[in-house]
Amino acid sequence: MRPVQRGSIPSDPATGQKIVVRKYQDAKIHLVDKIGHYCCYCEKPVTNVRDVEHILPKQHYPRLQNIWHNFLISCRVCNDIKGRSLIRRKNFYWADVDNTFRIFEYNPNSGDVKVNLLLSDTEKAIAKNTLDLVGLDRKPGHPKITQADERWKERFETLRVAQETFADLKNNDTPEMRKQIVLNAQGRGFFSVWMTVFTDDPDMLNRLINAFPGTSGDCFDHEGKAIHRPKGRI
Repeated sequence: MRPVQRGSIPSDPATGQKIVVRKYQDAKIHLVDKIGHYCCYCEKPVTNVRDVEHILPKQHYPRLQNIWHNFLISCRVCNDIKGRSLIRRKNFYWADVDNTFRIFEYNPNSGDVKVNLLLSDTEKAIAKNTLDLVGLDRKPGHPKITQADERWKERFETLRVAQETFADLKNNDTPEMRKQIVLNAQGRGFFSVWMTVFTDDPDMLNRLINAFPGTSGDCFDHEGKAIHRPKGRI
């Protein structure tokens, strides 16, 4: 999961005043400007205006329905799985406050997502809660997989493309090739897949971090390796 920096409430460029969100759907354009058009859970590109995500569900926290700091972006599948459950922030890791890139591992052969085995037992428990919250490990054979859920397939297809571009780069390592790889990654999404494939290439890691809008740069060192997020829990 890509850690993001949503930032403070944006201002109206015409007046300089902080925006007032009267309907949460109206926040989508500002969220995309801040953190890009990618699901903050599975990382796929999203385009539907409905997919403004309430971290704490509006059904249980109605006073937070139009509050900027309760917004992320989610694809329809992640949003539906997360549903209307009564949620306590402390029981999960969140892309806007934690280094969520550290909590999962992405299998370089299958794209499967699992909890990072290097975490402490306490961290693993919270990471597992987060994995289950939106079902990031669901694929054919999983008891809760649905026909509409093709996140696993899109992630796997992106993995294959990323691996092909990795091989292309080995044969033709030029600035132009690196630029094209980044453009490909931006179009396909799945930030963590690209970061996994290029894990031993600090230049590509930093290019990817900088290319995805709103990626929290303080979650990575100068070589693009994940570090503890300042003021975060992980």
